[in-house]
Amino acid sequence: MRSINTLRKIRQFVARSLIHWKPGPAYRYRAGDVVIEDFAEFSGIPLHVVTEKVANFHRINAEDWKALEAGSFSERAAGFYQSSQNFVFGILSANPNPDAVIKKLDRFNPRILQAIRTHPGKRFFEFGGGIGVFCEIAARMGKHVYYMELPGIVFQFAQWRFLKLGLNVNAIEAKAGEICLPDKYDIVYTDAVIEHLPQGLQIEATKAMAQAVDKDGLLIFLVDLSGPSEEDPMHHEVHIKELHDQLRSAGLCCEDGYHTFCSIWRRPSGRQSDDVRTTVIKR
Repeated sequence: MRSINTLRKIRQFVARSLIHWKPGPAYRYRAGDVVIEDFAEFSGIPLHVVTEKVANFHRINAEDWKALEAGSFSERAAGFYQSSQNFVFGILSANPNPDAVIKKLDRFNPRILQAIRTHPGKRFFEFGGGIGVFCEIAARMGKHVYYMELPGIVFQFAQWRFLKLGLNVNAIEAKAGEICLPDKYDIVYTDAVIEHLPQGLQIEATKAMAQAVDKDGLLIFLVDLSGPSEEDPMHHEVHIKELHDQLRSAGLCCEDGYHTFCSIWRRPSGRQSDDVRTTVIKR
């Protein structure tokens, strides 16, 4: 028992350290970066132009954000995420191929993939699925995948890839300013999404994801805690302790990563009634 507790403390220390992790050198295309190649095919943009934009996505996105001067922060965010033709390059930088995503998650905590792969439940839901690379990974594990994302080029590219790869993924179009998880799922997964929401909506989204976790189900909760910066002006501050308190209040138990950016939660059997099938929060 002592060795297990020691290992858990080491993982939590590493997770806290990674909160301040900074990206390495600019992206360089490598043979096998199939998602980058797919986007060039999907968009009709030459591969060398795509790779250049991926390498410089921070500067390009910051410029796009600054160009949206009118309206409130929420209005600017809705316009940016749904209309920007460049936000996708930042997502591509973190998802050049499925192996890169797997290596990233194993670096954060090897238990994430193990927990998803070995869970007997089949219904997998990703909140803010981006270009769909992790949905692809989950589908290849044999899960019945539900993918949710805002409309726009990111959503369109994900659906194009699912079709190209022959993956049966249920795509759900989200709405800006509205959180709607239409059912309960065995596994709910989110990665680098919460920090894009204003703090009030962060809490509502966290509650909605918790309520969508079925009995004995899992929630994989990954959040970028670095906050807004010149490179990421569209990000918000995230108070992870407050969000984790919401998950505990909703009846979930933390199995790993409590009060860190990378956490695994489970709903014990019998702790949630079956009378609420839909969670909808509008802001």
